Amino acid sequence: MPDAVTLVIQPSAFLLDERVFPSLGVLKIAAVLEQAGYPVTVLDLSGVSDYEAETAGYLMRHPAGYYGLTMTTAQVPAAVRIARVLRRLVPQAVLIAGGPHVTMTQAAARRGVARAATALVPLRAHFDILVAGDGEKAILEALRDDAPALIDADDPASPLFLTDGDLDALPLPARHLIDLASYQYSLGGRPATNVIAQLGCPFGCGFCGGRASPSFRRVRRRSIGRIIEELAALREAYGYRAYMFQDDELNV
Repeated sequence: MPDAVTLVIQPSAFLLDERVFPSLGVLKIAAVLEQAGYPVTVLDLSGVSDYEAETAGYLMRHPAGYYGLTMTTAQVPAAVRIARVLRRLVPQAVLIAGGPHVTMTQAAARRGVARAATALVPLRAHFDILVAGDGEKAILEALRDDAPALIDADDPASPLFLTDGDLDALPLPARHLIDLASYQYSLGGRPATNVIAQLGCPFGCGFCGGRASPSFRRVRRRSIGRIIEELAALREAYGYRAYMFQDDELNV
């Protein structure tokens, strides 16, 4: 049997309420791992104040060979603290980090920005493998015994960069691995949850940190039929009849 994998949904202390929308990126990767036959658990730390203690307790109940964390820039301090707990309690485990912070930092470093290259150094000190760009295919590369320290899927020429067809072929997010009912949001008085139908924004707004990253700039779309299939599955499994689309740029 393949080594077990635990994916971590990190706390987001900058949010007024962390239990509004679950992290679909993590759940999409969990679904890919399940499809590939890996035993997968999700440690959901959204809204958990003492997340280091919660992480330590979880490790006792769900030991794994691999731990994956995704992070925005604001989540880096928490990610480092969680990594230190993992190193202390499961020193033999492989730690993988990805998400927007890693992606945008690597994109800037690729362009020769010295400050970005410097910013990658402490990340490499805390994590065994860094994944930039789309993680759904890259995670399987990260679990290989000969995986490199940096997997750059943020390149349209890479087979790890998702296409429209890839998005349609991916399994639906593994929402069953979290307590979805603990996330509270409503639209028009009806309980609602989040859905992602499209990736990427073609515009170049000056305030956007993702302008140098192809995975943020290249538009990728799911088919209408596949989107409807997900909405129907959410209604059947959880009773949802209202949905918040969290696309990068819904207008395209």
